[in-house]
Amino acid sequence: MALLEVKDLCVGYRIFEGHLRVLNRARLEVDSGERVGLVGETGCGKTTTVKSILRVLPTPPAEVASGEILYRGADILRMSHRGIRDLRRREMTAIFQDPLQSLNPMFTVGTQLRDILKDSMGGRGRGRLSRREIEARCIAALHETGMPDPERIMHNYPSQLSGGMRQRVCIAEALSREAQLLLADEPTTNLDVTIQDQILRKLDELVDEKGTSVLIITHSMGVVRDLTQRMYIMYAGTMVETGRTKDLLAAPRHPYTQGLMESVPRLTGVGISDGIPGRIPNYLDPPSGCRFHPRCVHVMPVCKETAPEFFSVGEGHVVACYLYRS
Repeated sequence: MALLEVKDLCVGYRIFEGHLRVLNRARLEVDSGERVGLVGETGCGKTTTVKSILRVLPTPPAEVASGEILYRGADILRMSHRGIRDLRRREMTAIFQDPLQSLNPMFTVGTQLRDILKDSMGGRGRGRLSRREIEARCIAALHETGMPDPERIMHNYPSQLSGGMRQRVCIAEALSREAQLLLADEPTTNLDVTIQDQILRKLDELVDEKGTSVLIITHSMGVVRDLTQRMYIMYAGTMVETGRTKDLLAAPRHPYTQGLMESVPRLTGVGISDGIPGRIPNYLDPPSGCRFHPRCVHVMPVCKETAPEFFSVGEGHVVACYLYRS
């Protein structure tokens, strides 16, 4: 049984203009101790997927139309308020890409880190760890992110920190807990390259040392190549290809994945791609059939009529494209 399994998840948003149909039968799996990447353009539904897993989407305007999100076999969408709170407290943790939305401007960094650590222990932090031990663990988590002078930072408010430092505080909040699943939504946003490498290595250590599972959301092929074992490619709210990272990057099959790979800049500066023609569809009126067909150079009549199922193109490598229909 997979640790996390998303099955045919459909999520939309009710806005003034109408109904945005964003996620369309999205699916993914994460096994225990596994590193999985979710890759796609900005606006393709990656963050909506993560927030659906954590059940923190504002409803309204968000609406979960159908599907299941199973954690250890239990459907998160049908859990009680207390059940999902306990799940987020003890089993899951997340790093979001916007630290201004994740940090409370009214409290110091130290207050927020201590409270999160105590809450992850069911509010009984004082009975299990002393005040000094809690303080030491919070400072250690800041130090692991490369934060300069973490003892001083504990007394600062978020407004006194730069964007990159606030992002490192959010990462420290996740690292300070003993969670089984880490959801990382663009975790190295606002960080310089050296700190990015340090954070990614730390996430790698989490898997190796603690057996923590990681679902990392990114649009960087370099990040997903270095950190993950399997990856999913998402386009306009649908999964179009999945497989082992090394296999998928070596031989992408879906026309969208191929376009993404061709768009990656090369150090030589030669062979610069023109990119993928067109743009992500309007979710108020998404295309029928395969959502990628208006931009696809291999489009066929069936692509406009019926959304494709997954077709196997190798061991553990599947693609949602009629080009591979046997």
